[in-house]
Amino acid sequence: MSVSNQSRVSGRRGRPFYGWWVVAVASMQGMFGNGAISSGFPIFFQPIRLTLGIGYAQMSLVFSLARAEGGMGSPAVGWLVDKFGSRPLILMGGLIAGIGLLLLSMANSYLQLVLIFVFVVSTGKTAGLGQTLMATVNQWFIRRKAVAMSTLMTAFAGGGAIVVPLLNLGISHLGWRETLRVMGVFIFLLTIPVALVIRSKPEDMGLRPDGDAASRSSDSGEGTGRTRPQQGSVEFTVRQALRTRTFWFMLFGVVTRVSATNAIIIHMFPILEDEGLTAQTAALYVSVMFFLAIPLRFVMGVAGGKLSPRLLLFVGMNTGALALLSLLILDGTYGVVFFILALAVVEGVSSVNWIMLGDYFGRGRFASLMGVMSMFHNVGLFVSPIFSGWVKDHYGSYDLVFVIFIPLYVASAVLFGLSTRPPPPKLERTDMAEPERTAAAG
Repeated sequence: MSVSNQSRVSGRRGRPFYGWWVVAVASMQGMFGNGAISSGFPIFFQPIRLTLGIGYAQMSLVFSLARAEGGMGSPAVGWLVDKFGSRPLILMGGLIAGIGLLLLSMANSYLQLVLIFVFVVSTGKTAGLGQTLMATVNQWFIRRKAVAMSTLMTAFAGGGAIVVPLLNLGISHLGWRETLRVMGVFIFLLTIPVALVIRSKPEDMGLRPDGDAASRSSDSGEGTGRTRPQQGSVEFTVRQALRTRTFWFMLFGVVTRVSATNAIIIHMFPILEDEGLTAQTAALYVSVMFFLAIPLRFVMGVAGGKLSPRLLLFVGMNTGALALLSLLILDGTYGVVFFILALAVVEGVSSVNWIMLGDYFGRGRFASLMGVMSMFHNVGLFVSPIFSGWVKDHYGSYDLVFVIFIPLYVASAVLFGLSTRPPPPKLERTDMAEPERTAAAG
């Protein structure tokens, strides 16, 4: 290596790997974007419901329709991310979500609430938050994937911990409409610098995942439109992944997990108020839950890269069953405290299944595979909140919901436990022919 080349390499090594800047800005966007629209938005459940004079099932339908939109849009978003990169979708999605929240603050009827939240706010979230941010970080890392993805998912939990108290403060002093306006402007403005910093993948900057030096084999692939897998990585196509039992075990493990958890999160404030808590105290408990999930997500995510992710998910999902069981058999503060602690574990371990997806199937089609999973699990997300609201409207409590969701958590634990690492995919015919063509050209 020449002196000039050595200096360039050492200079590049002296700087922080740009992937960590991507993690930082993606975490900021995820913290406040997802914190406001996903984790924090259930705090608007009661104020909006009471203002518009609608029932629990009707209000739940708003969240369910948003999930249905996400289920239909996620496969397309995943394909667009894998095809064109995540940067333009993050910009477009964040701006649309911010505008949507501004419009939502002016909703004066149930129809306006549904149309704006489902077709504007949720569309922006599906395009630019959650799935797209995770796909971006997954592109930048292989060896350090667990740390990078855990950092991002921890920021998602941090959004709930930080944003919920802020939203509660805003609703108490400004009202829910003005709080939505402030939140919309903030997300709109935050998206612009995030999109300026973020890059879809390291190859866009002439870099390799984890900041590793490019090998000759990878250099030889430049200009061919093909990215050779980095040593130590496994790359599945969507078709190859769909042929494995592991993918389907993971998919239905996710479906059962999010069906139960999402309904509980959406109805969290009415559930806690049924247990005798005031709205202010309920907000405090929810904030504590997300605060506890911050270290749990990071620790469990990193542990998922070193220990068995199947075991972590098996234990975590059974803990979710115990969380609901505690509300059925324990009275007063003890039941609520155990419920919050156990649900924090469920939220903490949730990042492991996405780290496992990227680790098992690679980074090239991660967004598309997430999109396929989202298409399925959003069916559960559509049904479970409406069912929970219907039970509350007709029976006056959530006990029947808990009785049904406990087996869902147990089923999720079993499915994740069966999700063993799939064998590496066989080379497609076109891939097998590539070395022969290269040898012939040589």
